[in-house]
Amino acid sequence: MRALTVLTFLFFIFKYGSGQDVYEDIINEEVYKLIRLSDVCTCSEISDMDRTHLELYVQCTEFDRIENVADLDKIEWPANPNGLKISATFDGLGLSTLGKLPPNSLVETLKFTNNIIKAYWPDPFSEVPNLKILSFSHNDLTAITPDLFTNIEGLEELDLSYNKLSDFNPIDFKQLRHLKRLNLQSNNLKRVPLDALQPMVALEDLDLSKNGIFDLLLQRNEVENLARLKRLNLNDNRIRSITKDTFPANNSLELLVLSNNIIEIIEEDAFLTCTNLRELNLAQNNITFLFTMPPALQIAMLKINTFYHWPTFPSGIKYIDLSYNRLTDLYDEEANNFDSLEVLNIGGNQIKNLQIKKKLPNLYILDISYTLISEIPRTISTQYFPNLEELHLDGNPIETVYFKNIIAVKRLYMNEMKLLRVVEDKAFSNVVGRADEAESELHCFSLSLSNCPSLWEIRPGAFDGTSLCKLDISRNNLTFLPKILTDWSEVVEGVNLQYNPWHCTCDMQWVVDELLPQTYATNNSGLLDELRCGSPRGVEGLRLVHWYNWTERAMCDQDIGSDTRHGNYMLESSTENFSSKYSTLTLILGACIIVTLLISIALSVYLIKTRKKYRVRRAAMKRKRQSATDINNGHKDQFTNLNTSKV
Repeated sequence: MRALTVLTFLFFIFKYGSGQDVYEDIINEEVYKLIRLSDVCTCSEISDMDRTHLELYVQCTEFDRIENVADLDKIEWPANPNGLKISATFDGLGLSTLGKLPPNSLVETLKFTNNIIKAYWPDPFSEVPNLKILSFSHNDLTAITPDLFTNIEGLEELDLSYNKLSDFNPIDFKQLRHLKRLNLQSNNLKRVPLDALQPMVALEDLDLSKNGIFDLLLQRNEVENLARLKRLNLNDNRIRSITKDTFPANNSLELLVLSNNIIEIIEEDAFLTCTNLRELNLAQNNITFLFTMPPALQIAMLKINTFYHWPTFPSGIKYIDLSYNRLTDLYDEEANNFDSLEVLNIGGNQIKNLQIKKKLPNLYILDISYTLISEIPRTISTQYFPNLEELHLDGNPIETVYFKNIIAVKRLYMNEMKLLRVVEDKAFSNVVGRADEAESELHCFSLSLSNCPSLWEIRPGAFDGTSLCKLDISRNNLTFLPKILTDWSEVVEGVNLQYNPWHCTCDMQWVVDELLPQTYATNNSGLLDELRCGSPRGVEGLRLVHWYNWTERAMCDQDIGSDTRHGNYMLESSTENFSSKYSTLTLILGACIIVTLLISIALSVYLIKTRKKYRVRRAAMKRKRQSATDINNGHKDQFTNLNTSKV
């Protein structure tokens, strides 16, 4: 017997009350009631939110003892006196074989997700004839047979994603004439299974993404299907080309996703039959040559390709993303009518200027970040962009910020500008906030001027004549922030000053006194986590919130002097204290050196004397050993002479 975790049915049953108060009491109580379904099954009951379905989240404690097959046919569906539709999810149970479910005409949704199902009993759903939604996502299915769908001809959604399916038989889906959505994402398909899909005459949404499809041919004389298909997803496959025979005549496609393929060639009339296509996604391919856009196209995703020139877009286009291509110039204003355009993203190209003659009346997002624009274009104005809300200028080689004409926006992004060093007076004076449609007066705008490593100063008059809702100047090289830069009480959405080497002296005390309390009051305390001092040395790395609610002006107490320059107070240590500090350090260092020398001399003398004594002792021992040797030799000579005389 194979042990598993729990079989629990979590479902929602609404009990009709007499009034709204009774209904709210039932929803808020969340009282759980255990219902016995079989020897090993229970069900937890809570109220149903929409009064239409029982939501069952199933888990099994035991499997059938014979071949480890789930004994689902012995599970009894819970009592359902109100006749609600049933939605059951068998998620993560470790099921390897799908058994046959017990009869119930109210079951509408079944999900067997995140299991290891490889096989199933014949006709497993024949006793749940009104099934509408079925999911086998994230399992180990390698094949599908027709008996899987016996007696569920009314099925509308089928999810077979994340399995190991590589091919289909033409009769596998013969009963699914009412199917509207089919998900085959992340399988092992190499071609679009046209023959198997032919019975699905009502199919509207087909997801074939993340397979290995290399042959995209949806038009065949002997197969006339997919006529009602509206959404087709072929993202992340191996498709190389789109030809004029790819799409069937009079197709109903409205959304086509072909991103993340290796498409190099699109024939001129490839989309000629796609007269209803509204959204086309060709991002992240190798497309260089131009092609004719579908006439009804409204959204074109063409980013990360190799376009050198602008395609010709239909007059109703609303969204264009041509970012990270190889464009050097703007579009031909005579060939393109952008009166309906709402979003234009041409960032990451090699465009050097933004010279246009015709206004874009409906554009509300313009992204020209990471191009070669070296100054704020003169055409950035309400004259050409009367309804602009977002402007992206990030990552451009701009050295000086100055908006020459008035532009009204809600959000302005100027991050990662590596060459920007100083924000001069009047830099943003022509930038004003955009009011909501119901209001006539202009309002504040949000500015993000972050991650500019060379930016060390913002002049006090940079925002004269305008007001800010939000200011992000984090991750720069700023040491001082003028209090008169703007009316800080109006920056209600927060000020981000983090990751700058702030010089924490008296001229920055106002940040502690005013900005910190305001930040806490607006629940933006996360903007203070890395707001730290960069100098003086005594407080380097200290968070400014350290001084929050101090009664004294703590940063001023540490001040030792100040110098006024261009209206900004640049605080520096005085020469006298500087000299006294270093004199003390010099004395300490000199004393350490003298002590070290004395110890070294004493040690040297000790070593010399010790060595001399060692030598004298060694010479004495040598002489003593020599005398003993001589005495021994003398005795030997005497014995020799005696022996000789006797002879």
